[in-house]
Amino acid sequence: MSICYGESLVCTSGINGDMFFISSDKTTLVLSDGASGAGKMGKVVMSECCVRNIKESPFSLSNLSAKEYMEKMVWRRNNELIDISQKSQTLTIGTLYICVIDNNTATIAAIGDSPAYIIHDNTVKRVAKPVKRYKNIVDFGLLTEEQIEEYIGSLPDCMWSLFDVFIPMVVPAYAVEEIELKDGDIVVLCSDGVSDYVKPEELMEIVNPDNLEESVKHIVNLANDRSISERNKVQYDDITIVIYIHQVKV
Repeated sequence: MSICYGESLVCTSGINGDMFFISSDKTTLVLSDGASGAGKMGKVVMSECCVRNIKESPFSLSNLSAKEYMEKMVWRRNNELIDISQKSQTLTIGTLYICVIDNNTATIAAIGDSPAYIIHDNTVKRVAKPVKRYKNIVDFGLLTEEQIEEYIGSLPDCMWSLFDVFIPMVVPAYAVEEIELKDGDIVVLCSDGVSDYVKPEELMEIVNPDNLEESVKHIVNLANDRSISERNKVQYDDITIVIYIHQVKV
C-alpha cells in the first residue's frame, strides 16, 4: 500500500507558522507556510485556517473531481483569509500546497514559492510551479529570471516576499498540475525551510521507501543543521516536509 509521512520543526522563535495534514486514506495532502510578514500569530492563523478546513473536508468525501476540489478549496481558503485579514486589519498571508491522489493520478495545486517535487526513475522534477510577480518583466525581455533572482537575493529577507505570490489575493493565482504516478513514484511537499537548504537531488538520494519516517527525519535534521550553520547558530525558518510514496492501484 502507499505510504506517507510528514514532520515539522519550529524555528528559534518558538512559533511554528508551518502546518501539514495527511488524510487517513492518504488521498489528501496539505502543506501550509504562514509568511513571516503576517506577524508571529498571523502566520499561525493563516496555516491553521488552511489546514483545518481541508482536514474537515478531505477529497474522498467531496464527490468532486480532483481539479474541482482544488478550485473549491483554494477559493474558500482565499476568501476566508481575506475576511480574517480585514477583521484583524493585518494581512494574513502565506503559501499553500494541496495534493490529491485519485487512483494513479496526483493533482497538485500550489500558491507561493514553497516547492513540490516528483521523484521518478532516479530523476527529480519540480511541479505545479506558480508564476512569479515579475513574469511580465521577463516576458518583455527587460531582464532575465536569473538576473532578477540575483537582485532579489541581495535584498533584506523581509523584502523577498514582494516578488512572490501568496494566498489570499482578490483573484487567487495558483498553479495546478496533474501527474500520472507509476509504482514507487514519490511526491514531496516542503516549506522553504527545507528547500532553501536541501537540494532536490539530495532529497532523491535520502528518501528510502523502506524507512520513510527515518528519511523524513534525516531531511529535517539536515535542513536544520545547515540553517543553523548559515545563520550563525540561529534556525531562521520553520522546517516542514511531507513525502508520499505511491503504490499502483490495479
